[in-house]
Amino acid sequence: MGFSHRIPSEIFRASDLRGRVPDQVNPSLALALGSVLSKHFPEGPIGVGFDTRTSSEELADALIMGLSHQGRRVMALGLCPTEVVAFAVQRGLVSAGVMVTASHNPEPDNGFKLFGGIQGQGDTRRLLDRVRGDLKQQTLVPQGSHSPQSISRSKTVKPLPLIDQYVEELAGLRGHAPSEQRLALNGLNGTARVVAEPLSERLGLNVTWLRQTTDALPAEGPDPLKPRLTGEMSRFVRSANAGLGVAWDGDCDRCIFFDGAGEVIANAHTMAMMIDHFLAGHQERIVVHDAKLVLSAERAIERQAGIGIKVATGSRSVREALLESGAVYGGESSAHHYFGEFGGIDSGMLAWLTMLDVISSSSLADVAADYRAEVAVAPELSFKIQDVAGLIDVLERALKPDEIDPQLGALRAFTDSESFRMSISPSTTEDLMRFNFESVEGAEALHQKTAEVLDLIEPFAVERSSSAA
Repeated sequence: MGFSHRIPSEIFRASDLRGRVPDQVNPSLALALGSVLSKHFPEGPIGVGFDTRTSSEELADALIMGLSHQGRRVMALGLCPTEVVAFAVQRGLVSAGVMVTASHNPEPDNGFKLFGGIQGQGDTRRLLDRVRGDLKQQTLVPQGSHSPQSISRSKTVKPLPLIDQYVEELAGLRGHAPSEQRLALNGLNGTARVVAEPLSERLGLNVTWLRQTTDALPAEGPDPLKPRLTGEMSRFVRSANAGLGVAWDGDCDRCIFFDGAGEVIANAHTMAMMIDHFLAGHQERIVVHDAKLVLSAERAIERQAGIGIKVATGSRSVREALLESGAVYGGESSAHHYFGEFGGIDSGMLAWLTMLDVISSSSLADVAADYRAEVAVAPELSFKIQDVAGLIDVLERALKPDEIDPQLGALRAFTDSESFRMSISPSTTEDLMRFNFESVEGAEALHQKTAEVLDLIEPFAVERSSSAA
């Protein structure tokens, strides 16, 4: 693996570090990052996990070496989903954690997700700001041998396998009879199977898998919303005669659902199902949701006499609002689901188990039909925009702009006749703008209005990338 002697500023994202291997992310960077994090993480052991990418274990080894060289104790969590690292921090098994992953990005991308404050204070953004400043002072040099054998001999590094404990925690949170439905599962060759397979056995679930963990990641990245991968999973659900399909992204913190006909459940509808589930029978319980798609969530909150908090897109915003408010659930239209009973962790595994509860007395197709009839949702569209300000000006003249809420970051929303709503927001992981469309007047009206708005967007679009739900 090659090395770069410069810290590229573009690897610093809103909530993690992410870039291309080896030009932007490499063992030399990981070694330096470990050294820097040793100063900013709270006292106590630091957990390190990694995903299934070909570069992940080597990067994790280098990160561990950087931490241990500074005298920090490291608990090697091994191959695991991101939520296992978050779980280790939340349960106090480690004081902070790092997950080596680039989530849904294609290889050769890789990166680092950080869990833990700045000596016990501050959030991820401030931690990243400190790390960025300190890394600029580092001189990156090719490191020497850092084989797993040499690291395992270090007195400051200990293995901490948590999968069995994590499975028991999840099984205890569900606490219901096993589902009799056949379940089609797809981890896209990422980390989901590491937990989902033993969890299925523990709960006595009837599952069948589309992909094996030993295969390479999909060329377009382990993103279940990529059209080819969604189509592949849809066909598999039908061929397996499954009542429910679940597909996770590469590090398992996002998941999408398919009904028995292989139809994708829009993430906005999944959020509304979760909100109805957690609020049912409990007036004035609190839930948190992002502002990309809101009509379905707002109707569920009103239906259950709950309290909704609308926040900017991003794990940091949702998790902070959930913990500060004591909310029972938080959802993002990007298919992240956060659980108050689980310390605010966004968990693809607990989302799957919760969905089994939601459909315990019905089929997913039947449950979804009511939500689809209530609010129509179009697949999210992503464009590279050459003049964002100019586009927003055009949209403001054509549609009614919502009042700008500084709590929602850069997101802008527009309505038309109080029945159609669209939002535009920058991606937190890619150089793209995200467009979302929803309507209470049905799918045909939504399609027509969306087409009209796309005509306005097209002159400003340099590149288009569509999602499947």
